[in-house]
Amino acid sequence: MYPYDPRYPDFSEPYAVDPADRLTHLVMVDGRLVDVWTEPVSGTRWQHHADRFDAELRRPVPEPPVPTYERALHWLDDVCGGRDAVLSLDTQPLVDDGRDLPEAPTSQAQSRLAAVAELLDAVAERWFDVETGHALRRALLTVWEREPEVVLDAATAAHVAGGICWAVGKANALYKPQGGRTMGRIKEALALSVTISSYGRVVERALVGYRDHSTKGWWRPEGPELLPLGRPELLLGEVRQRLVRVRERALEARDSTAA
Repeated sequence: MYPYDPRYPDFSEPYAVDPADRLTHLVMVDGRLVDVWTEPVSGTRWQHHADRFDAELRRPVPEPPVPTYERALHWLDDVCGGRDAVLSLDTQPLVDDGRDLPEAPTSQAQSRLAAVAELLDAVAERWFDVETGHALRRALLTVWEREPEVVLDAATAAHVAGGICWAVGKANALYKPQGGRTMGRIKEALALSVTISSYGRVVERALVGYRDHSTKGWWRPEGPELLPLGRPELLLGEVRQRLVRVRERALEARDSTAA
């Protein structure tokens, strides 16, 4: 270590610095500090460094990464309609709930509702199965309860039936390449000139309502993609079995992390 030389300034004591003087110069002779001073950095060749440091300070602090189990639960929230629905989800296949078509305010409205129901029954019998038929009927009754104009204002009863087939089918991954059916077959069965997805988006909006998606970042488990309607009563038993497996694994991971 070099001995102290009284000819050089003593820097052992703190000295006052103007906050605006962000640029500090250190003068070394033979490796020993002999002088120091500060000045504003603005207008100097080092200003771009100060600008970069300022930008880094203004940059928002990134949020901590969301654990995979939490993202899985958020995905289930979207598909099922909330955490309570996720936790109460069972694996039983859908059965006939015994509900009849409600009484419409006019005979014309009643005829439209009945026509859609008949088309759905015919499509389910020809291209789907009994359980899917229950899901289609439930979707029709839900749309009617929430937004009857979706049923009444469509160009034809076939448009409504096609839209319901699209929404329920996408929610259960029934169409190719994920499932075994094709949308084109449903379109032909209903004698539609447009794809079933054209009115399907209208039906989807009626079923989802104004519920916001809760997923923090895109995530879903390996397997077919499910349209998140937030309506577990429209999900087939096979689909709910898969969702329950995701739920149990996510809860298991959450509990092990908290332990």
